[in-house]
Amino acid sequence: MTQNEIDDMLDAIAAEAARNGDETLLSGAITFNSGTWVKMSLADLPTTCVNTIVGIRYRGVSVLISSQREDKVLNRREDDGAGAPYFDLEPRA
Repeated sequence: MTQNEIDDMLDAIAAEAARNGDETLLSGAITFNSGTWVKMSLADLPTTCVNTIVGIRYRGVSVLISSQREDKVLNRREDDGAGAPYFDLEPRA
């Protein structure tokens, strides 16, 4: 997934949540397989590690990395709470 693809997915998820008035449809987490993540650079996806509790974020959305995960963007209903604490989606840079 490229940064533009992720941004497009995040914006589409936000629009769907707004259309339906359902907060569980808001962005929950961005997940990466660890094999994908180690090949990425800050230029590929400019993430920020907020702190050890909040973790890595992109546009306020939690970025989760594991060898057991797939590369995808999940809404809050799909992420089963893994992206919490949830923040508002930040605008594109």
